This record gives sequence, C-alpha cells and structure tokens, in this order.
Amino acid sequence: MTTNPEQLTAYALGILSPEEEAQVRAALEASPELRAQLQAEQETLTALVESLPEVEPPPGAEDRLLARLAAEREASLPAVTPIAPPAPARRRTPWVPLAALGLAAALALVFVLRPNPDPLQQYARTPGATTQAVTANGTDLGQLVRLPDGRAYLHLNRPADAGRVYQMWRIQAGTPVSLGVFEGQGFLLTGLPPGATVAVSVEPPGGSPQPTTTPILVQNL
Repeated sequence: MTTNPEQLTAYALGILSPEEEAQVRAALEASPELRAQLQAEQETLTALVESLPEVEPPPGAEDRLLARLAAEREASLPAVTPIAPPAPARRRTPWVPLAALGLAAALALVFVLRPNPDPLQQYARTPGATTQAVTANGTDLGQLVRLPDGRAYLHLNRPADAGRVYQMWRIQAGTPVSLGVFEGQGFLLTGLPPGATVAVSVEPPGGSPQPTTTPILVQNL
C-alpha cells in the first residue's frame, strides 16, 4: 500500500476509519522512512498547538473537556455482547501517540499539562520585537516590548499591592483617558499610534474615572 501525506496527517490526527488506520499502521510497520515522516508530522502538530496564544479557560472547562473525551472514546468502542470474549487490547506502537489519543485528547494533554508560558518572554521572542527597560526617577519598573504589528506589551516588575490594581491611561492633549485596569503585571497595548503617551497609576479595584494617585510611570510608545 502507498501512503500519501494526507493519509499520514489524518492518521496522526486519529481521524481515519478503522480500516484505513489498519492499512496505514501496516505500512508504518514495514517502512522506517514512513515512521520518520509520521514522527515529523506529529512534532509539527504539537508545535502548532504550543504556538497558540495562552488564554484563561472558564471555570470547570478542564473537567468538562476530559469528561467529553471519555464519553466520545467510550462511544467509539465497538459494542460487546455478554457472551462474546473480550476484545484483545489494541497494540500501541511507540511512534504513534497522537494517533492513539486522537487530536482532541492530544490538545487536552498539551493545554492541561504544559506550563503557562511567561508572557514577557513570549512577546519578547516575537520576530521583529524590540525590548527596552522602563524606569522612573532612576528606578527600574519593568520592560516595554514593541511588536512589529504596532502593539506594545508593558510588563512591570511587581504586581500592585493587595487591594489595589494598576490602571493604564493614554494621555491625549494633557488629559488621561482610561485604557483599562490590570491586576497582574502585564498589559497589552493595541490600537495606539507610534509616539502615543501612556501612563500607569495605582487605583482601587475596578479602576477610577480619573487617576487618584500620581502615575508611577509615563512612557512614550
């Protein structure tokens, strides 16, 4: 049997029919070159998943996803009558983890088990990005990453004190306009022209209509 690239990708994703999967598995067992191609395909798929931006899942999403995967896997198993002998365990070869798990399970494992990436490092590694330290009164406050698409990521060295939040402002004609609050240490600035002036102040939870404290940072983008 000749296995084309589309079949190999479908096998890696676990979306072939049982008959097609058996044919591809037989071809893999007979061809070291084909196994190497499958390994490369799996690595590409994994790298694609890992390149997706990190998002905060809603509460209970992990439990619902794993429960759905378990239900779909159980539904896909052939029915066995009480008098029939148990089906032999499916042999798994070491070079087909994605085919054995299926795409959904592989995605679940990647997102559930892999550590959250550092957003500062993630943005700083973007091709074409430039990073500079931001300071105020001789104090190192954090870093500003300018991205090639016009966005900028501001990362402060420490989070706001308990019971307080950082609030980002754009200074327009000397007037601060709120861009939102952030409880962590980073804020992604979008839709601002080059040279725009932004500022950060420390505010009560939820933010303020106007700054209630002297900005800790004023920065030109």
